[in-house]
Amino acid sequence: MLKDIPSFDFQKALAPFQKLVELNVAKIEAAVEAQKAATKDLVALTEARVKAASGIKDADSFSAFVKEQADIAKTNATKIVEDSKVAAEEAKAYGEEVQKIITESIEEAKANLK
Repeated sequence: MLKDIPSFDFQKALAPFQKLVELNVAKIEAAVEAQKAATKDLVALTEARVKAASGIKDADSFSAFVKEQADIAKTNATKIVEDSKVAAEEAKAYGEEVQKIITESIEEAKANLK
């Protein structure tokens, strides 16, 4: 009776889920590392700007400080736009990779049903 039940390879059946887990772990690790780097950069910038602010002694140094702050804000705005584009590209690539894994697993499942 049990001999009539076809064998089922659970490891093979769960392989697409394992691929998705590995992909998600890699993406999460990359995001965490990027956030750590961004935080480190922000801390360094903050320390530098506090030091620069402590050097304000008169109207000219205040004016120079304000100009530097404006330049930094402009640079950061440009970086935000560039980072947003990169994030959108990465999200698209992630979606395509997920779709590829799902499509491959569906095709394999169909082939195994024949």
